[in-house]
Amino acid sequence: MTKSTTTEKKSQKSEPRFPAKYIWWSVGGVLGLVLIVWMAWAIASEADVDESVAFGQVTVDGEALPTADLSSGDPFVGLTAPTVTGTDADGNEYTIGPDGRPKIVVFLAHWCPHCQREVPQIESWLASGGLPEGVDLYSATVLTNRLRDSSTWPPSEWLANAGWSTPVIRDNQDGSLALAYGLTGTPMYLVLDGDNTNLGRISGEIGVPGLNALISIAEAGQGG
Repeated sequence: MTKSTTTEKKSQKSEPRFPAKYIWWSVGGVLGLVLIVWMAWAIASEADVDESVAFGQVTVDGEALPTADLSSGDPFVGLTAPTVTGTDADGNEYTIGPDGRPKIVVFLAHWCPHCQREVPQIESWLASGGLPEGVDLYSATVLTNRLRDSSTWPPSEWLANAGWSTPVIRDNQDGSLALAYGLTGTPMYLVLDGDNTNLGRISGEIGVPGLNALISIAEAGQGG
C-alpha cells in the first residue's frame, strides 16, 4: 500500500502542466487579434463614408472681411461684406447680400459645445417672437469635421433634430464661407445692414440678452 501510494504521488507530480503565463499569452493573442480585426473593420467603414455630403456649394463676390480679435469689439465695422450664395442640405439656394434688409448671420460648428448649447436658446428665442419682421436671420455650418464629433454629423441632421427653423448655408470643403466673413471662432454672429455693411461681429455664447442686443443693432441700421 505504501509503495503504491508513493508511486501515485510521483506520477501526479510528473504530469505536465500548462504554465499560467502561456494561458495569459494565449488570451492576449486572441484579444490582440480581435482588436486588429475591429480596427480593420473600422478603417474600412471610414473609407465608405462620403464626407462631401455635409458640405455645400458656395460662391463669394467681393472682398473678405478681415479676421480680428472680437473680444473687445469688431475693429472692421463699416466695411462692406462680400455677397455670398450657398445651398442647404436640400439644395435650396440662399444669398446673403445687399437686398435692402438688415440681417444677422450665426456661424455654427456641429462639434462645438458652445454652439450645441446656443442652438436651443436661439430656437426658443425665435419661438417666443424674438426676431422682428424687419430683420432676417441666416445660419451657416462651418468647420465641419466628422472626426471631431460623429454624433452631430452631418450638421444638417444635428440641426434638424434640434428643431432648427432658420435657413442654413453649408460651407464648402475649402472653407470659403468662413474665410469670406473672417471667422475667428464659433459660434460667431455677424450683423449686416441692408447694403451689406458690417455692423459688427461677436464670437461666443451670447444667449437671449445678446440676441436682443444684436436685433437693436440691426434695427438701427435698417435704413442701410
